[in-house]
Amino acid sequence: MIETQLFNALNIATIPLNDRAYIFDNKIILADNLDEETIPHDLTTDPTMLPFLTSPYPFKIQFSIIELCLAGSMRVRLNLSEYELHRNTWMIVTPGSIGQCLEVSADCRIVIIALSNDYIITEDNSEGALVVRKFLSQQPLLELSDAQAAEILAIYRAMRDKLRRPDFRFKHDILKGYLQVLYGEICQLMAPLVEQQDARQGSRKKRIFDRFLEELRQHSTSQRSVGFYADRLCLTPKYLSQVVYAVSGRHAGDWIRDYVILEAKALLKSGQYTVQQVSDLLNFANQSFFGVYFKKAVGCSPTAYREQK
Repeated sequence: MIETQLFNALNIATIPLNDRAYIFDNKIILADNLDEETIPHDLTTDPTMLPFLTSPYPFKIQFSIIELCLAGSMRVRLNLSEYELHRNTWMIVTPGSIGQCLEVSADCRIVIIALSNDYIITEDNSEGALVVRKFLSQQPLLELSDAQAAEILAIYRAMRDKLRRPDFRFKHDILKGYLQVLYGEICQLMAPLVEQQDARQGSRKKRIFDRFLEELRQHSTSQRSVGFYADRLCLTPKYLSQVVYAVSGRHAGDWIRDYVILEAKALLKSGQYTVQQVSDLLNFANQSFFGVYFKKAVGCSPTAYREQK
């Protein structure tokens, strides 16, 4: 049996880099296409970015990403949902997410901060940590005002300026400090929105559905039965199914299947595994059963999907 954590469809070392990216210790990457002193750089014509921006297949992302869109637009799919980044949109992607860039405008101006899993921001404030977790369980996007976006951009530029200096000896310490400031800003921006969410989505059924999706995101590679998730939530399978359908209009089994298939597609297109290995990774009884499950959902066999160009 292959361990799931070996899968590295997109880790921090495989991020496409160009001369506008700054990397420190292979753990943090700062990148942008602002080029304040020249003509803004068009991402859609950058050969280093094209494989990432135009890939028809999803990536399993094994690190944290913070993206701030300052102009133009970018459309992405993240964990089955589609989102559009536009002016002053801030997106946070957590490790383990499955994402795909669907479209990017020629005038898109974006700032990216990528953090490896071992470059963690310390969560000294339990209240702030709870706020961030509750917000990200609902959505990955924050809409900022011009002033808020300018403040985040100022923190980014301060970090970037330190990385640019070859004579600056204490980059690790100062980057940690700036990241803590950034984390504090995240908590401050999310707190009132979380309070609004709690007031707007306070029904017990909605809370159950949200918890179901969180459990599904964590366990979909190994568990495909409604009963497993019902047990995790201390509910009967019948009641969980009723709640999921009442809130989303879709059956719990449909949600489970979509998460499994999304993971299967990312694994197959990573180029690192055979169909048999993907079947093992997703804990199917055998390759034949996996093939039937996949073809029923996608319309073609895992092998045919893997070989599609």
